[in-house]
Amino acid sequence: MFTGIVSDAFIEQLIVDPEGWELVINAPIITEKVKIGDSVAIDGACLSVIKIEGTLLSFYVSTETIDKTIIKIYSKGTKINIELPMQPTGYLGGHYVLGHVDTTSLVSKIVPGEKAWFFNIQIPEQFIKYVVYKGSVAINGISLTINKVIGDEIELCIIPVTIAKTNMSLLEVGSQVNIEFDILAKYTEQLLNKRDN
Repeated sequence: MFTGIVSDAFIEQLIVDPEGWELVINAPIITEKVKIGDSVAIDGACLSVIKIEGTLLSFYVSTETIDKTIIKIYSKGTKINIELPMQPTGYLGGHYVLGHVDTTSLVSKIVPGEKAWFFNIQIPEQFIKYVVYKGSVAINGISLTINKVIGDEIELCIIPVTIAKTNMSLLEVGSQVNIEFDILAKYTEQLLNKRDN
């Protein structure tokens, strides 16, 4: 379980294999805090540590995760958002993020500003039901609040500190992002469907 409050790290190496990739990340901020087998969210995708060497963490990435996330477009030097799991004694600064990416989508508009940046993200039709005004969404693992819902897009208002410490600053119109929708919305839908049946 994660909260969507992230730090940054960088891709050191990708070892591509038809049965799954090995992703090597340079993450000096968290390396001393993890051990082999720990879960870590990489741009919102929950992966398990398989090797630790100095400030480098290695992860196995399954073919399903490659297909469903932006990991398939990573290259050496890519800036990524990274987060350790929530601790029972810590603060829930964002919202419940499972690290199970639902889909990828495209940035359709970016309006930079001094006090905030505004990003529009396209939402695939089958997921529109999970977005609500002032609801939560995780974009590349970052816990964000939906500022507006406009047709099949959401608008996000991002403050400068979030721009500075995440890979949101590198996004352009047409960039792909990982999206995880609020688990509470998905559970609510499931319960209502079962009740109606």
